[in-house]
Amino acid sequence: MFLHKKLYLLLILFSSLITAQDVYSAYGVGDMLLSNNASEIGAGSVGLMPNFQRDISLNNPSTWTNMPFSYVSINYGGFQIEDKVNNRNNILSGLQQFQFIIPIKGRYAFGIGFQPYSSQLYSLKSNNAEIKYIQQDTLNLNRSLNGGGGISDLAFSLSANLSEKEKGSLKINYLFGSSRKQVGYSLDEGGNGLDDDFDGVIDEKGEESVNYLYNQRNIYDGTLITGYFSSNRINIGKRNLTISLLFNSTLNPFRIKNYSFYPFEDVNNNGYYDISDFPQPAGNDSIPPNALKSEFKDSFKPSQYAIGFNLELTELLNLQAEFADWSDLANSNNNILSNMNYQLTDYQHFNISMIRFARSLPRYWYENVHLRSGLFFREYNLKKYVSNDDKLIKHNYKDIGLSVGLGIKFGLTKNQLDFGLNLINRSDSINNDKFITNFNLGLTIGDIWFVKRRAKR
Repeated sequence: MFLHKKLYLLLILFSSLITAQDVYSAYGVGDMLLSNNASEIGAGSVGLMPNFQRDISLNNPSTWTNMPFSYVSINYGGFQIEDKVNNRNNILSGLQQFQFIIPIKGRYAFGIGFQPYSSQLYSLKSNNAEIKYIQQDTLNLNRSLNGGGGISDLAFSLSANLSEKEKGSLKINYLFGSSRKQVGYSLDEGGNGLDDDFDGVIDEKGEESVNYLYNQRNIYDGTLITGYFSSNRINIGKRNLTISLLFNSTLNPFRIKNYSFYPFEDVNNNGYYDISDFPQPAGNDSIPPNALKSEFKDSFKPSQYAIGFNLELTELLNLQAEFADWSDLANSNNNILSNMNYQLTDYQHFNISMIRFARSLPRYWYENVHLRSGLFFREYNLKKYVSNDDKLIKHNYKDIGLSVGLGIKFGLTKNQLDFGLNLINRSDSINNDKFITNFNLGLTIGDIWFVKRRAKR
């Protein structure tokens, strides 16, 4: 009887104080991956302006008609989040982007790409808290949140020259993926001077702790459409100014299928439901009860716009600036996305970058090198879901980052090896300051496609 009452109490007392290895990826759909390849990260950019090669950005299809060759590009990267106060690190790495791009006669181009859209990997644990309730019984309570997964982006792009000075493109982004969430309650019943399991012995070892687990899974599915426009019609004196625009919106409603499993007491502490756990399943079957299924179509509606400028200071030296604004337009009345009850509503990004591109016809080895640097600022805004309350509690956190990178051309088809590094200081109105190191290594291989070749004799 007491165990059941305590379980219900734990489910009500859901908001314990939390300290984290990486609390940011527990918000909503997780950490948004703003830059996915080494050339973008080296410039501190969102990829709207040319940073891969002169007049070319891997992330802006409207620049792909400038490519002299077809390219296959693979980028691998990762980041480390260091908690400067609590001396903890969170490290994650993996494939950041794959792209296959084919230009056609300098007039058209199409490509296919794959990259993460957001990622979740967190393990959070509450501090001990003493809670007094009926009959002077005192519980020592720990709460833990664990989760992982994310959303992937499969993109199809088509671009064309609209005129001699203007270019445009469309990109279809199919978003899919899943995430797993687990809420754990650790109940310490020992040391309270009571016989909690009614076996006639007070505070023996076997009654020191009870663990309850509650598991959920979200499956994501949706489609976005992105439009790009670039123009280099404007000149400032003898210097050319390129302007690029981006707009992104939902094409098909974003669906979230939620599977919730009943809470259970994890007797053997193996993290999943089996025959040893309470309540026990019927017979000898260790399969947990059927999940509660729900589907939501209005909990996530991403939208984005961006504008960028590229000014050619010299033949090789370029000054760039970008501004991007991302928003979740969903008016959600549930906390299905986050164990933390917080959801990312919008972020703003601004960067200013300087890039020295390699020469088209290098005379020395060092003229094959692109040099990139930048300074960027980001602000993220959160809202908190509060049950039976229309009032939103808003919080925010900010990034200030420094970026450096380089690219090395090699081979007749202008293959390229790129490296990018971000050093970011993150301040949060809720949590302690963090220091983030983000790196990326990319390899791009070129080849000749859709080019008329000399006939063989």
